[in-house]
This record gives sequence, C-alpha cells and structure tokens, in this order.
Amino acid sequence: MACGPGLILAARVRYACGPVRSLLLCCGLVVASAACKPPEMTPVDSGMPHLEGCPTTFSHHALASASSVTLVGEWNAFDRQSQPMSDSSGSGNWSGTFTVPPGRWAYAFLENGAEVTDAQVRAVRYVNGRPWGAVDVADCKKPRVTVQEGTLTNQGGAFSVGLSVSLAASVEVQLTLPDGTQLSRTVEVSGGTATYSESGLSPGKYTAKVTATGGADPLLLPFWVEAERFSFRDSPMYMLLIDRFRNGDPGNDAPGAATAGFRGGDLQGVEAAIREGYFDALHIKAIWLAPWQTQPTRIFSDDGVHSISGYHGYWPVKARQVDPRFGGDAALKSMVREAHRHGIRIVMDAVLNHVHADHEYFQDPAKKSWFRTGCNCGSSDACGWDNAALTCLFRDYMPDIDWTNNQASDQLVSDMVWWIETFDLDGIRVDAVKHVEDAAIVNLTNAVRSRFENGGTDYFMFGENFTGDSGAIKKSIGPNRLDAQLNFPLFMSVPETVFARDDQGLQLVKNSTAGNLADFGDAMMVDFVGNHDVARFITKADPANRDRQGNQWDNLPGAPSGQVPYDRLFLAFENLMTIPGVPLVYYGDEYGEWGGADPDNRHMMNQAATYLPEQRGQLERMQKLLAARAKLRGLRRGPLQDLWCNEENWGQGKGNLYAYARTDVDPHHSAVVVLNLTGNTWTNVGLAFPASLGWSQGTLREELTGVERPFSNSSFTVDVPARGAVILSFK
Repeated sequence: MACGPGLILAARVRYACGPVRSLLLCCGLVVASAACKPPEMTPVDSGMPHLEGCPTTFSHHALASASSVTLVGEWNAFDRQSQPMSDSSGSGNWSGTFTVPPGRWAYAFLENGAEVTDAQVRAVRYVNGRPWGAVDVADCKKPRVTVQEGTLTNQGGAFSVGLSVSLAASVEVQLTLPDGTQLSRTVEVSGGTATYSESGLSPGKYTAKVTATGGADPLLLPFWVEAERFSFRDSPMYMLLIDRFRNGDPGNDAPGAATAGFRGGDLQGVEAAIREGYFDALHIKAIWLAPWQTQPTRIFSDDGVHSISGYHGYWPVKARQVDPRFGGDAALKSMVREAHRHGIRIVMDAVLNHVHADHEYFQDPAKKSWFRTGCNCGSSDACGWDNAALTCLFRDYMPDIDWTNNQASDQLVSDMVWWIETFDLDGIRVDAVKHVEDAAIVNLTNAVRSRFENGGTDYFMFGENFTGDSGAIKKSIGPNRLDAQLNFPLFMSVPETVFARDDQGLQLVKNSTAGNLADFGDAMMVDFVGNHDVARFITKADPANRDRQGNQWDNLPGAPSGQVPYDRLFLAFENLMTIPGVPLVYYGDEYGEWGGADPDNRHMMNQAATYLPEQRGQLERMQKLLAARAKLRGLRRGPLQDLWCNEENWGQGKGNLYAYARTDVDPHHSAVVVLNLTGNTWTNVGLAFPASLGWSQGTLREELTGVERPFSNSSFTVDVPARGAVILSFK
C-alpha cells in the first residue's frame, strides 16, 4: 500500500472475561509500507495501576496476502517482535491471545512488518503526539456483567435480557421508572449467566442499572416501552435557544446590559410548553436545545460597538453545571422527565472545540496543556478557517481544546457521558465538527454507544460542518462515528434559490435531493431551511426585506409583507417534511418568525397571544402538515420514488410542478406529493400511480384539506394550490 496520512487500523478484540467488541485503530501519519519504522517511544501511563494483565484475544482480518501479522502495543513499548499472531485456517483471519494490563492502550497491527488500513475505529489515543487506535482492557479480577448477544427482547410492556456474569453469584438491578421511582431486584446467577426481565410496564423511558455483586462500573440498560420502536426519522427535530424560547421563571432572570444579552428564557419555559402540548400539536418528538452549561458573567465586544453575552450557551465556564439563569440542574431534570412523559427525546448540544477563557479547566494551571491559545480563525492567510481549522481560535477569549492531549480527551468525554447519564438525555449534536480532531468524534460517539445502547435504545448523534462539501461531511459519519450531520449541502443548494426566490425550478429540487441521497445513503441527515446561524428563511422570501437579511444590528428586516412570504416558507416545509431525512424546525419558523443575521435571527419566541393573523394561520397549517407526516409511515421511513417533474422554463431553471411518492409495504401508509412553484392554482394535474404503490382503485385523501375522492385505473387528477402542495394517501 502507498504511504500516506490518516491510516486506520481495525481489529476485533475479545477479552477472556468479556464479550466480543469491534475496535478502531487510527494510525495518523504513519506510513503504510515496509519502510515504515517502528515508533521510538516508551510506555505512557494509562492512568490505572499496572495490575497483573488479563488474557486478551485480538483478531484481525488481513486486508492483503500476508505471511505474518504481529500485534504492537503500548503496554510493552510497541515491541514489534514479541506478539506474533497466527492464521490457523489460512483464511486471512489472524488471532492471538496476549496478557494486557487493565487500562486504555494504544496498539496496531503489522502485516509483513507494515502497518495497514482496515475497517473502522472505536477509540483513539495519542502517544508522543501521534494518534493510534486504542483498546480498553477491563480488570478481569473484578466481577463483571455484560449482555449476551441476541437475547434482548422488548415488546408489549415486557423487557428481557440475558446476562453473562463473571466472578459473582448474583447481580443487583436498580430499575428507574418513568416517574423517577426506583425499584430494586436481585437476580441469581447460574453457570455464569442470568436473565433479567420485567413485564406489565407502562409506556415511557426506563433505565436498569445492573451491577455484579462486589463489582464496579454497572451495566446500564436504558429502554423505552412504546407501541412502535422510535426512529429519529419519525419526528422533526425542533431546535431552540433556551434563553430565547420562553420565560418560565422570571425569578432567575439576569439580563445584563449587552446589546445581545440574556432575555429571560429558561428550561422552565421549555417544560411549560411541553406540558401544555405545544410540541404534541406539532407531532414533534425530538428537541435539540442549545447548550445549557453555565456561561460567563462578563460581557464582550462583538465589533467594537455592540456587545454580546453568553445567552446562546456556546461559551461554557463550568463542565458539569446548568446555568442558574436557565434554571439550574433541577430545572433540566424536571424538563427532561416531562419530555419523556410525552415521548419526546432530548438532544444535548456538545461544544467540543473550545471553552470560554473563564472556564474552570482553563483557569486551572494543571490543565493549561489541554488548550491552545494563538491566532484567531481568519486573521491571516496562515490562520484560516480551513487551513488551520484544528488549531485556530473562534475568538481570543475562546481557548481551543487540544484533543491530542489524552487527559483532556478523557475528561471531555467523561463529562459528556456524565451529562447523558445524570439527566437521562437521548442524543448529542456536536458543534463545529471540522474544528476538532478525529479523536473527539471517535472517542465520544463510541463511549456513548458502549455505555448507553446496551438496552436496545439508539442514541442519535449528529454534527455540524458548515460546508457544502459532501465529502468533507461524510468523513465524520459511520458506524463508529457520527450517525449523521446537518445537511448543509442540500441547504446551500435548494431552499433559498428555489422556494424563496424562484431563481431555480423544481428540477433542481429533484436532482439535488437524488444526489444528496446518493452521497449520504442511509445516514439520517438533518435537513433544514434555516437555523441559528443564518438569516430567517421568511426574510429571504420577502422582497421587501430580503436585501437586509445580512444585517445584524442596524437597518434590520421587519415583519413579512403580505401572505406570499408565508406561502413560500410553507412550500419549503412541504418539501422538507416529505423527503427522506430528519427535518429540522428552527424555533419560530413554524409560525414565520423573521430576522436577519445572527443575532437578529434569534428573537424572543413570539407567543400565541401576540401572533400576527398570518402567523396564526401558518402554525395551524404546519400542524396539519406534521400530522400527515406522523400518520403516514412512508413519509417518515419510506424510499423516495420520483414520478415526474415538468420541463417548463421557470426563471433560470426548469420545472414548476413536481410529483413524487414515499412508499411503504402497506399501501395505506404510502403517500404521493405534488409541489406547485407557480403563483396560480394548477388544475387537473394528472397522476398515474406505479404498481409499486399498490393504488389501483378506492378512495384517496388529501391530507392538508381532508378532502376525499374516489379513483380507479391507478390514475387520478388533482388541483394543486398556488405555491403549495397536495399530499395524497390511500384510504
């Protein structure tokens, strides 16, 4: 193989005292050829006592014909001779059992003396500035409990799982119920195995904490009891800034004097909206909240004229504390519990690139090596947002976290795991992915999966890479990385040019959507028409205000002029909610909030009592649209099947009428969607249904109006409203 950077090695490793697990080895800048030299380094303390080692079996499938495969590991100074592996079957599957002390250790494989690439990576550890794959070895002298593969069942309020138990005669189980009540169980062990089961469980989220008697590190089994197993494809993701959503407790207000400062929103306000059914009416079952960690009390200049505070949450100064201005720890726990009562998942915003200069870690002299301080991103040609992405600072008061420091990496990952476990969270959104080393993504995502997914519940983890480059975004997506990312390529291609301005036609929507699906495959990409970093879509769609969409502080855009901007926004959502992916609703867009560039795109959320008439109508039809998506499984999970898109010239692009289907194995859960980009109703639009839909005759329902009509011969005609859509289902 050619020598090159970023090589990845992989293995399957089995501990003598535990189950099989897949591990990743990232070999960084090591050269993959026979000329690659062995690392000259000494063992690095893993942070754990060097007890007698545990027999640990390593397995590796050689990617090329190899006459020898050798394991090299940090635990014996990367000796390149002492740990040969064997391929007894001659199939290229090499294995070996070696004594490895408990702890996290860097290691790699050599094929014929050369390091090689393989599948994936589950942990990264730096030794002398170089990234390696890492293996976590448990202490085999301590009792331990793990899940037996293929034994977990969860159906009809009954939960059961088989357990493998070492060095213990029983296990203790503490079950936390949806209302916070805890029940204790003792499960006897026979022949090193046990079965834990519960029945008669009501809907909600549960967590079983299973501990081998006398052991440490309990096994967590979070699981949901619900009619249908949830997928994040099933719900729009609602994104909100806590400070700007709703003021639930004026007693914790501390607005300060910043131009862009705290306005009083808090977690109590979010909980009140959940309790009142605001999100239920929108059929939203996932909420991503901007960071809630404590922010600095100081105010900072944005441009020498205007000032800003940490109201947005992205300047953490405490690792494990909810900002009192957001309600504190108790408010977060209460809000999450209320959300779970409504079947709503809560996603935390993880800031992994930086902290604020007032952060407790940065202020600790012993932790100064965890951070970089230097040039600001974009301040020079040598310190650009791209060519210095891993080292530059967003602001001079935002020290950059150095993920090549193992202590920093371990602590930041530990903090995130603590947040999820302590507050019973359901997922993570990773901020500024391109500005952190691979170690941040690999170590965090795999720590979360190994800790929280043993009960059969998926924890959705997606990131942000503000680029239209699909290739750059895909680098962080995979089985042992992020599940998905915010879909900036689709955002940069479609919503504004087509739905806000008519610069392009629906052929662009059709082609961009198809290309996007080809790029990202089954990844649950988070699609959006607007977010907290860009001007509001409705301002872009309003000729009277769109020229001011880039303004932050002065000459700001105002309320939309007339009904058309609302119609354009709704048509963009009609498309967004009916294509594959996880659609995002940025707070306020559901009723048509306006605004320019950050921070003008972060107005205080309008409440029902002060809605404009157009806003009230917009919210009502958004509720109908999201109800249709919730009702029809095809709209949530089915593949996209293009029917046709007309070729009539439209502005600089083509196509102003586009029909497509989202299919399901049950024809009654399939849907056909027709979009109309023109300003006039398009009458008598003919549809011929493909056999794959299973629609030959019967009654069709238009989901947004409730109108029902019979059809036959697998064909139908329909009127499509101006700048609108129809969504047809088979009754």
